[in-house]
Amino acid sequence: MLKLYDRVVITEKNVTGIIVDVMEQTGGKVYTVESDIKGKVSDAYGGIWPLYECRADEIMAI
Repeated sequence: MLKLYDRVVITEKNVTGIIVDVMEQTGGKVYTVESDIKGKVSDAYGGIWPLYECRADEIMAI
């Protein structure tokens, strides 16, 4: 079971990071993952540290 501050990898993007938020939605939980790598990227949002929103089946604990 994934929880806040777990280290994870976004499997399709090969991006590692930390879960910084967990939201309950009708389709299940959505995890916000903050990347370990600084810098703006086109497929994420946020400032210096990119943020990704993922479902549980898109991430894996490391």
